[in-house]
Amino acid sequence: MKSLSELAKRVSKARPGDAITLADGVYGGEKCNLAAEGYADHPITIRAENSGKAIIQAPLSVEGNGISLVGLRFETKGKIEIRGRGCRLSRCVMTDVRAGKWVRVLPESRQIEIDHCRFENKTNNRVEMRGCQLMQIVVRNAGEEHHIHHNHFVDIPDGKSSNGYETLQLITEGNPYDPEPGDCGSLIEYNLFERCNGEAEIISVKSNGNILRRNAFRDCRGALVLRHGDGNVVAENFFFGDGESRAGGVRLQGADQVVVNNLFHSLNAFGVAMMDGAQDDLYVRTERALVAFNTFAGCRPALVVGLNHSKYPNGAPPKNCAIANNVFIAPDDRETHANFQTVKLVNDDEPVDWTWEGNITDGALGMPARDGIKTAKIAMRYLPNGVVAPMESSGLIGTAEGDYPYVTTDILGHSRGERKTVGCVEFPARREDGGPLMAADVGPGWSRVIRIER
Repeated sequence: MKSLSELAKRVSKARPGDAITLADGVYGGEKCNLAAEGYADHPITIRAENSGKAIIQAPLSVEGNGISLVGLRFETKGKIEIRGRGCRLSRCVMTDVRAGKWVRVLPESRQIEIDHCRFENKTNNRVEMRGCQLMQIVVRNAGEEHHIHHNHFVDIPDGKSSNGYETLQLITEGNPYDPEPGDCGSLIEYNLFERCNGEAEIISVKSNGNILRRNAFRDCRGALVLRHGDGNVVAENFFFGDGESRAGGVRLQGADQVVVNNLFHSLNAFGVAMMDGAQDDLYVRTERALVAFNTFAGCRPALVVGLNHSKYPNGAPPKNCAIANNVFIAPDDRETHANFQTVKLVNDDEPVDWTWEGNITDGALGMPARDGIKTAKIAMRYLPNGVVAPMESSGLIGTAEGDYPYVTTDILGHSRGERKTVGCVEFPARREDGGPLMAADVGPGWSRVIRIER
């Protein structure tokens, strides 16, 4: 196989279960359309003879069902667009591609899997104006069930302007501010984001009914943002600010969003921020959100209530939300941050009809005192892998309040038992129990096999 045009011909004649091998070399030219009909369990596989040595330097379009691309390297103009069912992009590398969008999954697609890839060095962010989402997945909230897992996103520089440079965007077609009912059902898990600084939204979810879990964010500008849509779950993720002064955790709006079992560590923007609603629904009021069993360590502030855009300074404050069994730990350098606030009520606006239950802080409350959040000394220890866990003398162990039967494990996969601990980690916790992803756990070089449960 010596050219993309020859590849396209071979693919068009392929049958389910066929494998096509690309020899080492550079494959350039014009846009190449790969169209075929395979099956998810008997795919048509296009595989590099030697991983990373078949280099694609032209745009690819995948159209059809059950088409897999494995072990390829994409450079220069080597972007990819997918429309189909049961297609897969696996163990590939994309580096310094000269396109605004590197991977785009189009509407009508179902069960697209993108796994064990590395996306790096998106330098065109510095010259392109908007429309530069590295990965954009467009859905109709009709049970698409895409699966994005075990990828490494690294070194995504600041965008030339302030908007349109998300590392990963999951967006409803037409981008309605408040999508109609219907779940997408996609799963974004076990991905590592390092120095992903494109804009204020690292991941932007503008869709309903998705799960984002067990991802790790290190030294990234911005936050995981539930921007439009309802009923999304953010669980068991690790957020580390490291040296990035603009690092955030989770920002949310809309209805029935769930943020549980996450660790927010040394974030200078916020741990969790909940949006006011705007009159034109550009920002939909936060309602019925659950923020529970999270650990906030050294976040300034930890929880922001009523965050708003400068164009909408007096929106409708969050309503009917529950803040339960979270632990808030003040920064270590408390003298430097004497004005630290656990909770920041923007414009001093009180949230409407909220439930506060079982929360504990060892810093200044930052708002009028109320039942459900108390100030106390907290005995915690910092494991070498960054996990913040309660010590045996901690008053967090077994003191969680309320009935949360679906919170059965902690961020490390430990059973919660009958008497749950406040925060994201049960006692005892050890370094070898697991923790945030490292580079060796993700990307094309990872060889371990694990079972993925949906």
